[in-house]
Amino acid sequence: MGLLRIAVFAAVAVALLPSDREQQQRLYERAGSTAEWVVTFCDRNAATCAKGSELWSQFVAKAEFGAKLAYDMIREREASSLANTNLHLDESKGRVAPAILERESGTLTPVDKMPDWRGKNAHKSGV
Repeated sequence: MGLLRIAVFAAVAVALLPSDREQQQRLYERAGSTAEWVVTFCDRNAATCAKGSELWSQFVAKAEFGAKLAYDMIREREASSLANTNLHLDESKGRVAPAILERESGTLTPVDKMPDWRGKNAHKSGV
């Protein structure tokens, strides 16, 4: 779908281009002068560019703070959810491992652990 959309926009852009040589030359000159005007904006408006740079640095600082805050909150939530389960984080290896259980087998006997049904052959042998 994305490729079709790009193809349609490219076709519309090509269709809108002028076919007359004189109009093509005027469009080329206007595009060149517009590009030069955009590139030299800070030369003409130094105060505006300085203020924009200051605002951008403040925005980046706030974005870094927000990202750090979100990261810390996620880590705290994961740590609390790991503490609530029988898992612990092995920080030396950076992975989650099962916690040591107090009782290894509980109250189940080996007979309790055997399944009741073992497939088609179980009925033939009488087990």
